[in-house]
Amino acid sequence: MRYTDRSLRILKYAEMEAEMTTQVVYPIHLLLGVLLERTSVCAELYINYPNLTEILNKRVTDIQYNKDDEGFSYEPFTLNISQTTKRVLAHAEDQMKRFKQIYLNEGHIVDAIFKVNDRLTRAIIDGLDVSRILEIVSLPRDMIVSLKDYSIPSIQKSRITFRKANQKDARSLKTFVEKEFGHGWLDSIENGFSQEKIPIFIALDRQEIIGFACFDVVRRKKGLFGPMGTSLTNRMQGIGFTLLHYCLGEMMEIGYEYAVIGEAGPLEFYEKACNAVVIPKKFTDHR
Repeated sequence: MRYTDRSLRILKYAEMEAEMTTQVVYPIHLLLGVLLERTSVCAELYINYPNLTEILNKRVTDIQYNKDDEGFSYEPFTLNISQTTKRVLAHAEDQMKRFKQIYLNEGHIVDAIFKVNDRLTRAIIDGLDVSRILEIVSLPRDMIVSLKDYSIPSIQKSRITFRKANQKDARSLKTFVEKEFGHGWLDSIENGFSQEKIPIFIALDRQEIIGFACFDVVRRKKGLFGPMGTSLTNRMQGIGFTLLHYCLGEMMEIGYEYAVIGEAGPLEFYEKACNAVVIPKKFTDHR
């Protein structure tokens, strides 16, 4: 299983917390690890719930753990983990695959902690505003990219061809999108092809579409990047990175000062690829 850099740090923090208490990594340690990771949505969770770490630390000492539970070895942990933690990670992996992603991230982990319905998990979440925690960390988030001083990075040459889509590509792109990602994006693709200057880039391998990216197509909103997708068998080749920057480059040329990435799933990808930042949630109360 592949992990994002942030999720690997979360697992490491969880181990550190477990080492000071139970010597076995439980789901509550994973949640503490999220709070110790002060970047992106994890930092936002900490800011919105400044007392959550204290609450969880108290529950670590209050929860009745099975003292005979020595746990078992599980990569990439160096400490043993509990059976419940294994179930959490398995659920997180299932969630990752359901969204056709290839890296386990913090959102998958937090969602899985609350979905594994066992005694220890119920003891963790009792009285917490779970829906809000999930809204911050696990649900897709809008991001923003400044284009004021943007310049397209150097693109590594490969056998893949990248170009603007034209009307002749409409049928094959719709077929590709439906096959790889379902029906959800087809209306947006149709919006793109209805425009005089089609705001869609495609990636081709031997004339076969293997990826695409759009802007100004979702609900016909200007300045909104996405959707973007690469076929599952062609991930990790820099295709999404290249498509993203072709779109951002054209958005800059049009005159946009910012690009909004709507409901981004792989936050860390966009943070690293184009310095995108998560748009903070606004809440009326703090718990």
